[in-house]
Amino acid sequence: MGQYPITAGVFGKALAIPGTGNGGTITTPSAWLFENQSGTLGTNYNSSQIYVGVTGDVVAILSDTVGAQDTVTGLNLQAVFTGANPSYTGFAAGSGYDAATNVATTVTSSVHKSPAKQPTGLTVDITVPVPAAIANPTTAGTGYNAGAVTSTAVNPSVGTGITGTVTVTANEVTGFTFTSGGTGYVIGDVVTLDQAASGNDATITLTEVTNGAVTAVTIGNAAGANYSVGDIITVAQGGSGLDCKLVVASVSSLLPVIGDAITFKDVQAGSILPVAIDYVVTCPANSVALK
Repeated sequence: MGQYPITAGVFGKALAIPGTGNGGTITTPSAWLFENQSGTLGTNYNSSQIYVGVTGDVVAILSDTVGAQDTVTGLNLQAVFTGANPSYTGFAAGSGYDAATNVATTVTSSVHKSPAKQPTGLTVDITVPVPAAIANPTTAGTGYNAGAVTSTAVNPSVGTGITGTVTVTANEVTGFTFTSGGTGYVIGDVVTLDQAASGNDATITLTEVTNGAVTAVTIGNAAGANYSVGDIITVAQGGSGLDCKLVVASVSSLLPVIGDAITFKDVQAGSILPVAIDYVVTCPANSVALK
């Protein structure tokens, strides 16, 4: 790596820096009036050098430091995605999913990237409807208590995974509310409800099935990094069919964050930092940006 020394010689302009630096706010527009074309001054000192007026610590973000690159800003839920060339298969609802937030994902990308720049980190929130509650069980059963039950047997399909809660009168099931729609069911299936150490002979007949199909996906609390438009995302919720797929529709690169700052300890009064600075988080009083 080459070295590029900075000569702290002649400066044509100076700008006083508040002791609070940028106050934790990082914006793109320049803090220099002569550079700023937006009408509103930002906090970007744009490769300035910093003169320290009083001995103390300087916390700053070096020039050209960037935040997460190519984070996901949009997801495509259309059946066919044409936002990339060639087009990719679009949204597939999948099966066996439950509504949840911040679900992990996996990715398949046709864009070649180095091992250090592989797309990773995206989480999503998913909406998964369940069938409507059943007010009249097919068989009321015996020995039940109000509360959670699971499905243990199905006739005639091979569905699995329905869970819910039962309402009970005199230990007989009088109603059932779904918490998970399971997967593999068809309308007309008769599902046996099992409650540990209690009843196991009440049944319901399915008049509606959803089979854990995802109906909506939004970006969760992590937008990830290094994604490309057209990347195919799989919602990786445990216990599902791992078959809900969608496509990245848009990406954006982010500004640095306070965590990217470097602390220069006990900088002596009258010193000029030997590096170019974009953002000053905190600094001693009487410090000045120079260009």
